[in-house]
Amino acid sequence: MSEEKAKILKIKDVFDLKLSIPDYQRPYKWTIKHVQQLLDDLLTHFRNQQQVYRIGTVVIHKYNEENKETKKIEEKLDIVDGQQRLITLSLLLYYLNNEKKFTDKSLLDESVAHTLSKSNIINNYNFIKNYSISHKEAFKNYILEICEMIYVELDDLDEAFQFFDSQNSRGKPLESYDLLKAYHLREMRNELDEIIHQCVERWEKSAMSDDINNLDKIINYILFRLRRWHYQEYAEVFTSDELDIFKGVSKGADYPYLNSLLTGFQVNQTLFNGKYFFDYIKCYMGIYEQLFRKETGLLEQFEQIDGTNLETSLINFLDNYKNRNRVGDQYLRNLFECTILLYFDKFGNNNLSEFVAKAFFWVYRIRIEKDRISFKTIEKAAHDKYGLLYHIEKSVTPEQVIRFIAKKNEINFHNVDDKIKEICKYESK
Repeated sequence: MSEEKAKILKIKDVFDLKLSIPDYQRPYKWTIKHVQQLLDDLLTHFRNQQQVYRIGTVVIHKYNEENKETKKIEEKLDIVDGQQRLITLSLLLYYLNNEKKFTDKSLLDESVAHTLSKSNIINNYNFIKNYSISHKEAFKNYILEICEMIYVELDDLDEAFQFFDSQNSRGKPLESYDLLKAYHLREMRNELDEIIHQCVERWEKSAMSDDINNLDKIINYILFRLRRWHYQEYAEVFTSDELDIFKGVSKGADYPYLNSLLTGFQVNQTLFNGKYFFDYIKCYMGIYEQLFRKETGLLEQFEQIDGTNLETSLINFLDNYKNRNRVGDQYLRNLFECTILLYFDKFGNNNLSEFVAKAFFWVYRIRIEKDRISFKTIEKAAHDKYGLLYHIEKSVTPEQVIRFIAKKNEINFHNVDDKIKEICKYESK
């Protein structure tokens, strides 16, 4: 267990601690509206001569690390939570101090790699400069000497993140994959800074993306489920309790079975910690896009399933049929995509058209067999040792997969799309 130190500190004392912004941190995302709200609150308390104003919580991860240049062991205090407020306060105090640093080590000295951070820092500082602030010296002293923050210091990074998650009731909760980012970046301490920044930039870009292959989609709904289903384990929600599914071994581990893994990726393989993990995620983001992107994805080429005309592409059909937005149908879509990706990952484009028909029938026949579909429904299918996922894993050729025959249960055409009926009736002949 981590040793937790919690106390109330004046803002001056917080900044005297020489805090650092670690590579795994999210970008500086505060915009002018957040800065204005903080300024308004501070100025209101200052003008009303209220002696104490508490500016949120800062969560710190404390550890020792060797300096790459001096080779000396140094104490590090990395910001886990509070980055947005601390950078904004640094900008404000820099302005109030006549554009001079007010402490030996300022957060403004930190290198900023993310383009979003750079843009917001410039915009927010320009806003502060144009904000009507009188009695600058007195206001600066009020912030430094009177205002406070709750300071929480932990020496275990996972616990620091989990503490942040439990306290973060405002805004978007911390994603479990942020813990993974931190874990694998720790394994890259000996890598070049350029490589680390590339991994972080790529990760954050995908985390904030609305694209089909963003981190939320690939990690939470594709890779997590496939890796857990591989071991017959529960996989509805990816939480911090299941992080081990994406943790592996250090690259220097001398285990013979690992030798073949460095040449490529497989969904359910043992992972190497560090850069390899980030490349693994990048690989499956690319595969997902290759398969399922509209207009250019491989499944766009399919306008029929085993002789049944879809009238449009398969992707377009799945995106637009009448009941596609039902919870149960969303679960089926996820199972279908996981099944296609698992096959393609193992056998590529070989016999893909035949397999897509096989996979569609196996997945969507569930729709005509069940009145109600829950996550347990698709997970039962994923765990089935007579099901298609298991058959893919044990097969050594695509031809073996194609020979798979799905077990058929009683047909119930209640509230089922006509085209799905048609496909399943055709296949069942």
